[in-house]
Amino acid sequence: MMISPKVYIGEIKDYPYDKLIKERDKLMKSIKNFEKKYSEGHRSGDEWHICPPPTAVYQCNLEYLSELCTFMH
Repeated sequence: MMISPKVYIGEIKDYPYDKLIKERDKLMKSIKNFEKKYSEGHRSGDEWHICPPPTAVYQCNLEYLSELCTFMH
């Protein structure tokens, strides 16, 4: 189960700024990795048969990144 973006920020709000940057970079890497695989048509691996599916994780990561960037701002 994925957590809400507000809960996500609540879990990392006390991180030092350099750790927030690493968290942002981790989210961006995951987002880019999904986009690359998806655009290349890779949609049949085992990860597509689990819950949540990669599309849901992607959507949550975008929401987390948005909240994180607002928080860092």
